[in-house]
Amino acid sequence: MLSVSKQDAKILILALVAGLSANALLSGLTMVEVELSIFPLLSCVLAFYCMLQEYKSRAIEGDVPLLTGASFIVGALNYSVCIRVIKPEIGSNFFPLIVCMVLIFWMCNKLGLFKR
Repeated sequence: MLSVSKQDAKILILALVAGLSANALLSGLTMVEVELSIFPLLSCVLAFYCMLQEYKSRAIEGDVPLLTGASFIVGALNYSVCIRVIKPEIGSNFFPLIVCMVLIFWMCNKLGLFKR
């Protein structure tokens, strides 16, 4: 079981926001169905800046970097799933949803949430 401090939880949430906003920005740039907005760019830059400050201020130990990467991927896949639910003509959301759920269960298992 991995003990997560408030700073580690902050990094995981920032990685989730960074994944959401990075995928929103990429989708806005590449897909005609999704409108481009400046807000995903702002939130992506701010989330990455805050994560960089957290990484500079203290040493990150254990599985937190691995969980941070997984949290980023979960955020990106969540945005993809939401867009595909709103606009089904883009394609199926089965694969991103399954990968997202597997990553969420793996993260919960790593954090020890199933053992409580």
